[in-house]
Amino acid sequence: MKRKLFTALIFVLVMAVSASAFSGNERWSFKPDGAITSGVAVSANSVFFGTETGRIYALNKNTGRSTWEYKAENSVYGVPSVVGENVVFATGSGEVICLKISDGSLVWTAGGIEGSGQKVNDGLTDGTAAGGGLVYVSKADRKVHALNENDGHTAWTFTASDQGVRTAPSYADGLVFVGEYDGIFSILDAKTGKRLNGGGAGGAVNTPTAKNGNVYFSAWDGSVNAVQLKGIEPLWNVNVHDAITTQPEVADGKIIVGTGRGSVVALDEKTGRTLWRFNTNCGSVSVKPILADGVVFAGAESGPMFVLDAKTGKKVGFLAGENGISGNPAYSDGVLYFSNGDFYAYE
Repeated sequence: MKRKLFTALIFVLVMAVSASAFSGNERWSFKPDGAITSGVAVSANSVFFGTETGRIYALNKNTGRSTWEYKAENSVYGVPSVVGENVVFATGSGEVICLKISDGSLVWTAGGIEGSGQKVNDGLTDGTAAGGGLVYVSKADRKVHALNENDGHTAWTFTASDQGVRTAPSYADGLVFVGEYDGIFSILDAKTGKRLNGGGAGGAVNTPTAKNGNVYFSAWDGSVNAVQLKGIEPLWNVNVHDAITTQPEVADGKIIVGTGRGSVVALDEKTGRTLWRFNTNCGSVSVKPILADGVVFAGAESGPMFVLDAKTGKKVGFLAGENGISGNPAYSDGVLYFSNGDFYAYE
């Protein structure tokens, strides 16, 4: 059943942004076998996510019907990675699983230390990133592991500081970006794992975001840093005076972050100047906000998915129920995919 949660006024506001703008209609919903513990990945025809029971789902983008399911041994963590014809997941038992998008058949599994097929006890601390023929994961052994995307064998490892890496790395332009719990930020050569440069913050660093020739990283001390990749030149540093608990979203000249006290903050991409702040009053915002079609989608640990005007930060609507948002959502071809108890697609 489809539900519409916007008023007519809001519909006009959002539709003015673009011809294919988000309107707030529920396309479909899906009830999984347990609590959803992963983020969302999207391919041409499917959406993927996993649950606390280790169930991995591939749903048809248009209908929400299950295309296939795969049962892992432990809860599925972080955002999966679509790599060519495959999709890669991380689990709490330390296993990385690569499946065929077409039918869910197993391509390879890896513990991430001893190579393909090896199970290890060092659990994965977040999801995966991919690029340059490799898949990158952070493990509780204080290492970032680069696995060959074809067979899961280890290409290299990078050892972090004593408190390790508890968020996923990210990839862009032949570089891997790592945020450590100690507040260290590192830029690695994606081919070798060698640390090329870096910086730091006064608190744990979230998954960085690279875009438009720069990399942006946020931290629990409330800081956001912008670094130009050419020459590794610091551009600006600001503090929002609240622990930042999400990876930065970078789009349309803005940087959007969520905070531990339930705020969503928009910064100017060029200067770091605060543009607006919205308080969800729904607990910590721990999933990455999304900016698309002139609106910001943001959810907290309780409550609905909020829809905010990207220019002003004012609430223009909300989606689904009061169960809280778990796992990073995804937006593709005018459709938002997210979990709020059940799994939803809104357009």
